[in-house]
Amino acid sequence: MNPAPTSGLNASSPNCSKIPLKMVATETDSPWADAEWTAALLSLIGPELGGVHLRAPPGPVRDYWLDRVRQLSAQPYLRKIPANIPEGRLLGGIDLGATLQHGKPVAETGMLGECNGKLVIAAMAERLPRNTVHHLCTALDDGVIAIARDGIEAKTSARITLIATDEGTEEESAHAALTDRLGLALDMTTLGIHDVDDEWFKRRDVERAQPGLDSVSIHDEHLSALASLSLSLGIDSPRSTLAAVKVARASAALRQHHTVEEEDVARAFRLCLLPRARQLPDMTEPPPPEPENEPDQTDEADTPPVAEQPPPEEERLLEAALAQLPEGLLEQLQTRAARLRQSSTGSAGAQHRHQNRGRPTGVFRGDYRRGGRVNILATLRAAAPWQLFRRREQSENPNQEMPRQLQIRRDDIHLTRFQQRRETLTLFVVDASGSAALQRLAEAKGAVELLLADCYVRRDQVALIAFRDEAAELLLPPTRSLVRAKKALAALPGGGATPMAAALDLTREMVERASKQGTTMQYVVLTDGAANVARDGTRNREAGTQDALTAARVLAASPANALVIDTAQRPQPRAQELADALHGAYIALPKADAHTLNRAIRAAST
Repeated sequence: MNPAPTSGLNASSPNCSKIPLKMVATETDSPWADAEWTAALLSLIGPELGGVHLRAPPGPVRDYWLDRVRQLSAQPYLRKIPANIPEGRLLGGIDLGATLQHGKPVAETGMLGECNGKLVIAAMAERLPRNTVHHLCTALDDGVIAIARDGIEAKTSARITLIATDEGTEEESAHAALTDRLGLALDMTTLGIHDVDDEWFKRRDVERAQPGLDSVSIHDEHLSALASLSLSLGIDSPRSTLAAVKVARASAALRQHHTVEEEDVARAFRLCLLPRARQLPDMTEPPPPEPENEPDQTDEADTPPVAEQPPPEEERLLEAALAQLPEGLLEQLQTRAARLRQSSTGSAGAQHRHQNRGRPTGVFRGDYRRGGRVNILATLRAAAPWQLFRRREQSENPNQEMPRQLQIRRDDIHLTRFQQRRETLTLFVVDASGSAALQRLAEAKGAVELLLADCYVRRDQVALIAFRDEAAELLLPPTRSLVRAKKALAALPGGGATPMAAALDLTREMVERASKQGTTMQYVVLTDGAANVARDGTRNREAGTQDALTAARVLAASPANALVIDTAQRPQPRAQELADALHGAYIALPKADAHTLNRAIRAAST
């Protein structure tokens, strides 16, 4: 192993433990350093960590890193679990050919059982169905898969180390239940082919570290520091802290050390805790204690000077943590906190079942005469265990004709279950009144155009309502046409009073219409919350505010997600009250541009 991973520190250096942690935590030899360490840690303690959440686009960088994992683990090849793998192939089930041949149920080992004790790749982890995520979590937790289906009952060992490759965008990610069980997290989205460095580790380095891993000790102050950092970053799962401790010990073992040092703790922080940060640490200093009244001393020189105490380990780690926070984390945490609910459907619309169209998601026993597509393989699997008994039953009845080789009955028929995504409509409700109307409209126009750019992939529609003076108007009906949207937005007027109640009533009509058409809808209200026009058209701030809140409470009962963006230069409680009445999310973005709005809307809709 090259000496580079020790960041220039020598194990025999007497001042090794006195190196400031901030220097160790923030200075890395190359952008490729953490990638090499992750590969070595997976090969050394992969089953104990569960695996790694790998955010990386497909390309030569990811392929090279996966090849490095294969080399360090001495595994001939890495099996890949596709996102659309059938449940029977993943878990195992009945071996159809052997069952028909022997006349009794014969079990078949699934892919999880075949990968027992090995590294395995979960391709496109951000698109894994929930049932696949559930089975992977069970394998990571228990190391065993229990099967009770198709007339067989068995338990299969499935102790795997999972590499969850995540190709999603900023708003798309693998399921939280799965990533929580993966001790390591590595982001290679910004790495290019020129960032790939020389090989830091060889297979012999992993083999040399294995015998001494159990003898590596970690100080209590380091344990306390990692736990405090987890709390400071808003990480509520204990799995991340436990994984950080394991990584720190394994890092010391790879460096042929018997004691965890600050460098190992900093590396565990980068690879286990920092990628899971949910909030910024609170660095406000407590007020200084008031001086105590001391009795008069005749001779102050007799009082010995008090030595200055070094900062606690938690504070030094926290200082290093702030230097490690990625750029733009505050904005990401703000929009992430505004998400209405966690959903695997994303912004592509809710899923609903269909008889013949959509993506196959499983099978069920049903009557083919009522419609539906017969699943031949599932039907044969259901009928296979009973063939011997049915032939015997038919041969004992003299009135029956010649027994057939394969007997299928109505109870054996299985149909394919399909799921189809609904279309999604994003409705912008823009406050076009007041002196700042032109700025808000420009932001809305830019956000609409950015969302339209994704419509071809996500199958979204957009619409626009503007309200000013005494009424609200649907300026842009639901559309995917970028040309039509630009034409409608070009001559959008501004200025006047704020008829908030009229805008919310029109929004409710749009929600009801979309619900009848089977469309999933979300609406975004861009306003400062200053309603001053009542439902009857009179200009009265108090009546306008009450009517707006009444309309908001009615709209809140509709099946649509709400997001209120406060565009006031100085956010006031009135927009927050409107969001609460709508049962929606609230984000204060007084200086938001089109790109910021687009990111906030997409984050709140996932």
